[in-house]
Amino acid sequence: MITRRFYGLIALVALALLSLASAAPSQMQATEPPLPRAICAPAPPSRLILHERARVSLADPRPLNMRDGPGTSHPVIAQIPASGVLYVLEGPTCGQNYAWYRIEFQGLSGWIAEGDDRAYFVELYPPG
Repeated sequence: MITRRFYGLIALVALALLSLASAAPSQMQATEPPLPRAICAPAPPSRLILHERARVSLADPRPLNMRDGPGTSHPVIAQIPASGVLYVLEGPTCGQNYAWYRIEFQGLSGWIAEGDDRAYFVELYPPG
């Protein structure tokens, strides 16, 4: 009699675990990256995310200018090499057909343009 109850209890626990396992995937939702937003036309849609990392694109080997303010009239205070990882602090601010972001790179804070009508200068940098 104890054996029958024991096996009955095992079967109930197994059934409960199977129903939980099959329900779990339907309750979990994949996190999709945000869609680019067209904010500063004719600049490309913005892809950078505030308070996240980004990387200077590898598609162009030239360094990216970091400026003292959001615009090409502001002095260049540093150059970030291709594949340089930065942190997005603020933005976008529109000006001169660019979406400008205030970023931090190696302890220095300044402004970069995300891209122009031909290419992105920076890209999202995956976590990890």
